[in-house]
Amino acid sequence: MAWAKGKSGNPNGRPPKGRTVTDALRAFAEKEGKNKQEAKDALAEVLWKLALAGDVAAIKYIYDRLDGRPKETHEITGDDGGPIQIVYDGDFNGI
Repeated sequence: MAWAKGKSGNPNGRPPKGRTVTDALRAFAEKEGKNKQEAKDALAEVLWKLALAGDVAAIKYIYDRLDGRPKETHEITGDDGGPIQIVYDGDFNGI
């Protein structure tokens, strides 16, 4: 879908520096006297300690990062439980 001439899909543009969560986190790390890697290491240590203390969300996050999230499969069937027939007429413009 093309935008009309002279119109933008993002009229406000990219947010100025300092307005994103990432910018706020970097500023906080600098305020604490840590560089980017030191901040990552400190957060990893806190997350690890939470997981060892039994925090299920921390455990899940660590497993998802280390082993990757498990693959999900979904089976979709028709009303009668049988397969769904998909017919392609060569034209996706009507979607």
